[in-house]
Amino acid sequence: MKIFEAVKNNPELVSAFFDASGAMIAAVTDENYIILGCNDNLTRSLHAPEKPLGRYLGDILCPLEEDAFPPLVSEKSGELLPQMLKLCHTEIMFKCYNFSVDGVFLVLGDRMGGTDNEVMETMSLLNNELSGLTRELGKKNRELETAYRKITELSRTDPLTGLANRRYFKERYEEEFALSQRHEFPLSLAMMDLDHFKQVNDTLGHNAGDEVLKVFAWVLGQNCRLEDFPARFGGEEFIIFLPHTAADKALVFGNRIRETLSGMDILENPQWKVTISVGIAQQKIEDTPEGLIKRADEALYAAKRQGRNRCEVK
Repeated sequence: MKIFEAVKNNPELVSAFFDASGAMIAAVTDENYIILGCNDNLTRSLHAPEKPLGRYLGDILCPLEEDAFPPLVSEKSGELLPQMLKLCHTEIMFKCYNFSVDGVFLVLGDRMGGTDNEVMETMSLLNNELSGLTRELGKKNRELETAYRKITELSRTDPLTGLANRRYFKERYEEEFALSQRHEFPLSLAMMDLDHFKQVNDTLGHNAGDEVLKVFAWVLGQNCRLEDFPARFGGEEFIIFLPHTAADKALVFGNRIRETLSGMDILENPQWKVTISVGIAQQKIEDTPEGLIKRADEALYAAKRQGRNRCEVK
């Protein structure tokens, strides 16, 4: 069998073969590594009068260690791997590449021109380089993981207040809603809205309004348990779900937030007291996630209608 026939369906190998230096050897073997054909350079390297057809390739090219001859195979991909082989009974080393082509093996060997020690030194350098590349890859992977976590955090967070945004709140809330329904523990929602917030922006400017939002978010976070989940729902409106909490306990929580905020001099002006209205609803068996939000929202607007700076439960 001619090499050209073995590689006719793999033109990239043909190109590599023709571009090879004069030091490259090539052989085609059957599945048992019996030589079916080889190039003249392999015959010359053996100082043989004729091509070693019919011989076992392992009697010509020997591994550096006492391993069996068949080429190394990747455990992950199953692909044949390059390996260092020595022309038997000599110090001539070849870096050999093995390809499975049409039921036979094509073996290409690039002469290294060195002794065992020189080759081992080269392999050591290559291993060191590989270790360096592995460390660099690990560093890049850690940087990517950090960047991914940062991007994920930014996509879930309201940039002004640092609380969760509306989209992430809904994601977490729906999970908590389903959990409380399945295990039948109480779940309450509290909707909170800053009273007359538009007047703050219009009269004192948006910087003052931003400061109010940030302080309110801080007060909310300071009064939450680990399992509570507050978020900025939109504009000056905030929301929090309170797991394992009935409406009466949620009312105590809402009033504590309201009283704390109204007692603060956020705008450093006694004429401007920051207050909130709060609407509270506890999950019922017939509720949907959106239905519970709607009831809390209705309670919030009831608090607004009844004078603001108060909590209402629906």
